[in-house]
Amino acid sequence: MSPTILLVDVASSERANWKAFLQNQSYEVFMAGDADTALRECHLLQPDLVLLHDTLPEIDGFELCRRLKENPLNQLVPVVVIKLSSDPTDDSRGRDAGAADFWGVCTSLQEGLGRVQSILRLKNYIDEQAKSVVLSLARSVEAKHSLAEGHSERLAEYAVRLGESLDLEEQELQDLQIACLLHDIGKVGIPDSILLKPGPLDAEEMEIVRQHPVIGENICAPLKSLRRILPVIRHHHELMDGSGYPDGLCGEQISLQTRVLQIADIYDALTTERPYRIALTSGEALEILRQEAMCGWIDIALAREFSRLHRFDENFQSSGRSMLTSYYGGAPSLRNAVFS
Repeated sequence: MSPTILLVDVASSERANWKAFLQNQSYEVFMAGDADTALRECHLLQPDLVLLHDTLPEIDGFELCRRLKENPLNQLVPVVVIKLSSDPTDDSRGRDAGAADFWGVCTSLQEGLGRVQSILRLKNYIDEQAKSVVLSLARSVEAKHSLAEGHSERLAEYAVRLGESLDLEEQELQDLQIACLLHDIGKVGIPDSILLKPGPLDAEEMEIVRQHPVIGENICAPLKSLRRILPVIRHHHELMDGSGYPDGLCGEQISLQTRVLQIADIYDALTTERPYRIALTSGEALEILRQEAMCGWIDIALAREFSRLHRFDENFQSSGRSMLTSYYGGAPSLRNAVFS
């Protein structure tokens, strides 16, 4: 993926030269000629770098930088302020505004390219370090509950295997693996008294737990390397019939990667011991997946394929005793407790 640069400058031949030169170096370049456009484009693009030429007549460069950095999504986006003339207060003003650096006018485009490359190398390093921190945070959330330890790794193994059978591309499989490791990171914002409660949750507690997909999305959103998996994190509790949360999506509004993760997530939850129930066998768990699909909650084709991979009965016609009803005891609240 080519790095994205937002070039903020008044319309001029110099701006056109910068854009053409950077595009020739395989960067994606977008331009903004006023403060409102810069703020809007930075929010939409979340670029790898903002080159902010202090030439806009309506606003000082450092003040625009400060406004750009006020957006939480832009906290890790480096903003370089390029000034036509220097001032003794520039150092402190730049730090206060959140600028990654400020430059004088480059003597050549090649000099500018060298500086751009240095900033982007540093940005990539910071992004990878932040990603490692986020992954560690996700592991710490899981480690709080000894019975759930290893859940994300098992989930990733199941999901990637299912994804491979669907001929997902390598990048999609890598994204799916990371999404499995991070899908529940939002639970860091849920009180332990609820997260570790040894039994079903009441309605108020369930509503608090249901905030975790959005919390997780907000944690991961500033990192460009995690941007592709944000829909998976946010939507992993949506249901095919539209009765899930947080957005009430249905059917193919839920991405394929998310639907794959859901199948693997339910299977692992069922085959793992919990404080309020013993672990089910693989066959019992796959029967519940079958009935979840027949109820219209999960993707029936994916449930069938997952079952095939686990060498279980492929017959997804409703028949016999309903393990789903007997297991949940007819209580939707218990399903929420199991799969929250």
